[in-house]
Amino acid sequence: MRCLRAAIGVGLVVAAGVVAAAVPATGGKPAPGDGLQSVERSAPQPPAAFPPRANVRAARNWIRGRTGASFALIDTRGRAYGWHPRRRYVTASLVKAMLLVAYLRTVGGRLGPADRGVLGPMIRWSSNGAADEVYRRVGDAGLVQVARRARMRDLTVAGHWGGVQFSAADQARFFRRFGRLVPRARRGYARHLLSSIVPRQRWGFSRFAARAGWTTYFKGGWRRTEAGRLVHEAAQFEREGRRFSLAVLTDGNASHDYGTATLRGAARLLFRRPPRERPQEARSARAQDEAGSPAHRRAGLVDVHRYAPGIALDITYAGTDNIAGRRLPGYCEAWALMLEPAARDLGRVQRYLRRRNRGLLVMDAYRPARATRALVRWAERTGRGHLVGTYIARRSRHNLGSAVDLTLIRASDDKRLRMGRFDALGPGAHTLDAKGAVLRNRLALKAAMERFGFTNYWREWWHYEHRVLGTSYLDIPLGCGKA
Repeated sequence: MRCLRAAIGVGLVVAAGVVAAAVPATGGKPAPGDGLQSVERSAPQPPAAFPPRANVRAARNWIRGRTGASFALIDTRGRAYGWHPRRRYVTASLVKAMLLVAYLRTVGGRLGPADRGVLGPMIRWSSNGAADEVYRRVGDAGLVQVARRARMRDLTVAGHWGGVQFSAADQARFFRRFGRLVPRARRGYARHLLSSIVPRQRWGFSRFAARAGWTTYFKGGWRRTEAGRLVHEAAQFEREGRRFSLAVLTDGNASHDYGTATLRGAARLLFRRPPRERPQEARSARAQDEAGSPAHRRAGLVDVHRYAPGIALDITYAGTDNIAGRRLPGYCEAWALMLEPAARDLGRVQRYLRRRNRGLLVMDAYRPARATRALVRWAERTGRGHLVGTYIARRSRHNLGSAVDLTLIRASDDKRLRMGRFDALGPGAHTLDAKGAVLRNRLALKAAMERFGFTNYWREWWHYEHRVLGTSYLDIPLGCGKA
């Protein structure tokens, strides 16, 4: 989608995929017995990502207009998209796919009739009694283990499978990897169950996927809640060796039909043939794909993914797992924005690290000034006023769009390297106050960042500032509507 390669033959340049003819060294006419010979072909082009970005944009805009809905998608190239992808929902029956995986990981020897007698009903027609029996065997510990292996980040357990909560991002990660989570001998059985849901429960994605030639492995969930009706579905889609995953979670629906219409609308847009775009429209579409708003762009802030799509995010202050124990004001979206020169150089760091099987995980970038003020108030209110001016700035380089908080991950599996705890505000956070692997990893991050124009704040191993500073302390919220 982003590049076009040309094949260069001997004496003739041709378009990609066309065979060039060799010109004999003897000149004008071929010598007797010399035939035209095939020479170099262009390198095979990797297939374009699916779903196309235009379709993902359309589905995102659809979900934005639906009551209580969020979605997450990981495309065939492993790129993640979403709308409120980390919003937590109660599970309903969607967790039964996780119960299936947890159970299959505990079975020794062959699957017996008793095993099949609970797993089949639990998945194919969503028997709650069968789910209770499976849960008694695997418990919360089994679900947590599956979540950890699937790299789910938002799952909470509650002593019964019906009380589990998770996010659309969690389910997209789980279904993307579910085959690898099941022991090899059980994978065929698991795939069979998740592709043979009874027809009356196929009210979401599968009809649109089938029309486009994709096989669907999925599970849905539905129930009443205090907000209204809950309707969920998550799936992995496969075709000719390619796969992608999708999760759409909804709550507060006025009716079950409204919720299923939300699922079908997203699937219809994702599997449709994308409209052709003129170059100007394509450029505009790429801008819409990026995080941020027109106000951010006017201030010179851009999504760090513009220059490095592979950078991972875990925006700490957009959730509750941070030093303040709550989402900070101004963080309504988990976006990572920076001034364009800083984002460009961060992309250079990412590419440099990728060649060494490393990558960046950003925990904070541009920070609205209201969030900085909230951190100061938290420190003073909780008797930690001594942190202000040393670890918590009253006016932060984050407010300028010049600073970033980050850590290292292993590129092959996205596992965080040992660096020490983020936001541990004390001597242990000092970059050089560490030993062994932790110190080596901190120094590796420092060397890579300094190579491309960033400077470390010595008191915080995670905090780096770019050589190009902004001129205005900004207070433009991240996805919260009007400032």
